[in-house]
Amino acid sequence: MTLKERKEKIAQMIMVGFKEAELTDNCPIVRAIKDSSLGGVILYNIDLKCYLEEQKKKPDLTRFEAARICPKNIISADQLKALTSGLKRYSKVPLLISVDQEGGLVSRLGPAAGFSETESPKSLGEKDDPARTARAAEAMARDLRRSGINLNLAPVVDLDLNPEGLISRSGRSFGPDPKLVYRHAKAFILAHRQQGILTCLKHFPGKGSAGKDTHFEVADVTFLYQPQEIHPFSWLIEEGLADTVMTSHIHHLGWDQEFPITLSPKILRLLLREKSGYQGVIISDDLQMGAIVKRFSLEEACVLAVQAGADILLVSNNSPEGDDPDLFFRISEALLKGVEKGRISNSMIETSHARIMALKKRIS
Repeated sequence: MTLKERKEKIAQMIMVGFKEAELTDNCPIVRAIKDSSLGGVILYNIDLKCYLEEQKKKPDLTRFEAARICPKNIISADQLKALTSGLKRYSKVPLLISVDQEGGLVSRLGPAAGFSETESPKSLGEKDDPARTARAAEAMARDLRRSGINLNLAPVVDLDLNPEGLISRSGRSFGPDPKLVYRHAKAFILAHRQQGILTCLKHFPGKGSAGKDTHFEVADVTFLYQPQEIHPFSWLIEEGLADTVMTSHIHHLGWDQEFPITLSPKILRLLLREKSGYQGVIISDDLQMGAIVKRFSLEEACVLAVQAGADILLVSNNSPEGDDPDLFFRISEALLKGVEKGRISNSMIETSHARIMALKKRIS
């Protein structure tokens, strides 16, 4: 593998956020795509730094209000379509363009940008009508397709087990029963496939029992995790319904004393790959979350995630500190140094690249 090939293959393993709602030839994300073959981007409707600052002035600020006051990449349907079309034009290799469109609270395409209100997974699970879930998912997938987005970082297949946890409080889970979650996740995925949209099972191996929020701190589930949490993942993987799988940043000392799931070879390589038989693309959860950055530098976390078995490193560039225009280049450089120091092998890069290319062949 030449240095140029290595750089391009590493770039395909990176998925980053960026600040612009409109592109110019000179903006950092365009340079990363055009000159360095960046593999994927993630879009947001709210700029987190702005949101947190506005929240200090108005503690009851809603996400709908925040999307109007603090927009990021998604402002209107026409603007979004122009943005995704532009991103694709700059890319020689098909570009993964992703959002979190779970329904309910976590919906990047929302009313502030002129899209329809969406029903939460919790509400759909309570009604327990998979046909209704399929219709709701189909409407979301149509909006994504029309907007030029090809990867929905959903559905959440975590179980609703801890009323104090973020998954429960945000209505992001279909419910506490693994069979119910499996039924509705399957309906959700099949509806997206009909529209040519890839999906992502999250957050492996289930973080519905966690009480603490990994966005801000380490969530230790050593004494909270329940064995049935992995079942929806296993069943959907077995049926070939996992386009991609996202890791969780939870920490379970019984599994790995040192690392959270995202950075643990014991979980990603042994449990997810070997025991669960999953051979598709593994995407890390956002490596700028508190559960990671409070313990590791971004550069170190990226190297550890690849060593653990992650194929795509997701880095939101939507943190309380604000936008970093050099983020992609920092990650790329960290991985190149990881190869030079013998911490990342060429075969790791080749294997991840092959998985990513196989996934990209399915983009409609």
